[in-house]
Formats: sequence, structure tokens, C-alpha cells
Amino acid sequence: MSETVANQLKELIVQELDVNLKLENIDDNAPLFEDGLGIDSLAIVELITLIEEHFKFEFADSDLRAETFVSLNSLANLVVSKIKPDNTLVV
Repeated sequence: MSETVANQLKELIVQELDVNLKLENIDDNAPLFEDGLGIDSLAIVELITLIEEHFKFEFADSDLRAETFVSLNSLANLVVSKIKPDNTLVV
């Protein structure tokens, strides 16, 4: 499920954020900030909102730590932990 979530996160980043990236060029282990995907702090706030709307959950304050946003994989792992096992992911 983590791979599916990671792919959906990539789509959100490419389609909704003002980044100059192609879906196939996003490495799951690349840092989200600076030399990785180049997402800035304002875009992260926008991404958080997009994730909450797309996956139908709200981040707890305790989820909003730097470790969560190290890479696409770390973010996908948190999202997977928030989704109930019987939920179907929204595409």
C-alpha cells in the first residue's frame, strides 16, 4: 500500500504544486526540500492540505515533524499509518 500512496503523492506534487518535475523523475527517497524535489515551506503547507483532502484524514500536530517530510517515502509511510485498513484510497 505504501507504494500506491507514494505514487498518489507524486501525482499530487506534480499536478497541484508549482514544481517543475515530471512524475517519472521523482525518486521515492529524494529529499522533499532543497536539492531533492525543491519544495519550499509554503508548498509543504499546501501539500499537507492536499493530502488531507485527498486521503480524507487530518494530520495531528504531532505528525507535523521534520522527520515526516524528509522524503516521499517517509511522508507515504505516515499517510499509510493514517488510513484504515478497510478504506479504499481515493484516486
